[in-house]
Amino acid sequence: MINILTISIILATFAFDLWLSILNYNHRTQPIPNNVNDIYDSERYSRWLSYTMENFRLGMIAKVLSTGLTVVFLLFGFFPLLNQFSLTVSTDPIFSTMIFVGSYMIIGSLIDIPFSYIKNFKIEEKYGFNKTTKKTFVLDLLKSLVLMVVLGGGVLYLLLYFYLNSENFILYTWLFMVAIMVFINILYTKIFIKIFNKLTPLPDGELKDMIYEFSKKTDTAIKSISVMDASRRTKKLNAFFSGFGKFKSIVLYDNLIEKMSNEEIVAVLAHEIGHGKHKDTLRNLLMGLVQMGIMLYFLQLFLSWEALSISFGFESVHIGFGLILFSVFLSPIDILLDVPLSAISRWAEYRADGYAKEHGYKDAMISALKRLAQENFANLTPHPLMVKMTYSHPPISQRINALQK
Repeated sequence: MINILTISIILATFAFDLWLSILNYNHRTQPIPNNVNDIYDSERYSRWLSYTMENFRLGMIAKVLSTGLTVVFLLFGFFPLLNQFSLTVSTDPIFSTMIFVGSYMIIGSLIDIPFSYIKNFKIEEKYGFNKTTKKTFVLDLLKSLVLMVVLGGGVLYLLLYFYLNSENFILYTWLFMVAIMVFINILYTKIFIKIFNKLTPLPDGELKDMIYEFSKKTDTAIKSISVMDASRRTKKLNAFFSGFGKFKSIVLYDNLIEKMSNEEIVAVLAHEIGHGKHKDTLRNLLMGLVQMGIMLYFLQLFLSWEALSISFGFESVHIGFGLILFSVFLSPIDILLDVPLSAISRWAEYRADGYAKEHGYKDAMISALKRLAQENFANLTPHPLMVKMTYSHPPISQRINALQK
């Protein structure tokens, strides 16, 4: 009975996700709101429709394959067989479980590679976005694999160690994950970005002076401003803050500097500074910590749920299988959490836009949003339900409407 219920939940989640995606896809031909109808001309809009169609088709194939394989693995005893393999390598409960989970993750990564290749070298390249060479693509895969083995393996080892050797699994794991989050935030630009990209200091000039002048005016401490060679991989534009407190730094895509005016770039950074002034980063961190504690409680239930393991062919409770099923069940849990969390996030985006407007960047913020939408092929007519369910940022027409009021 448990196995039937489990598979039913997986299929119901997939069906809902598929229905929502189709709903959003079919909404693409709705009339474009007046305040953003100057973003695409007729030729570029036709290209956007084709781009959307091809990405949608590829995404649907990937979802069907991923869900289908998960169901097949569950129905035909793949996981007990994988367990037998892991026990032939090691009988230690921690290492055999790591081999079990790691093998499953590698299988998933191998399945993702052709879809990633098609997206980059067929779709993104066809529409002028991809700048990644095949050599860079392979190197990125190898670097990601090393990170997954080293960092992912280390986290998994400690998680299993805490579960098997401590009566306070939730507390110790929660404290460890907090330390990991702080570690990643502090070292994100210093180490992790540099594994994949080159960072160079923003050269002296008008843009740098404008950024530091604005940060001084708003009493915002910025440790550094770096330019990332994003144009090696994509033509899409972006900029972001990294770190917090004394470790806060700005990272700008090199193609953002190339295609946006200094006023527009400062407006985007004013928006990000607005998040900091309104404590959005701190709020997100605190919400994440609470959410992590709740997730760890449910994870402990899955790890110790003997009937779940037995219903899928194991002789007793299997920690690795419980961990994998927990990761699968994160999707329906996320559906429930996304609605309130996305609403809070969209509200924070409006407020950050307002901060840029308050400091004289209303027009620059509007033109920056339009430029970002145009260069990144943004969807100007998302379905309202998709927005409520998943959008962390409001649609661009609604953001511009709020700025203009």
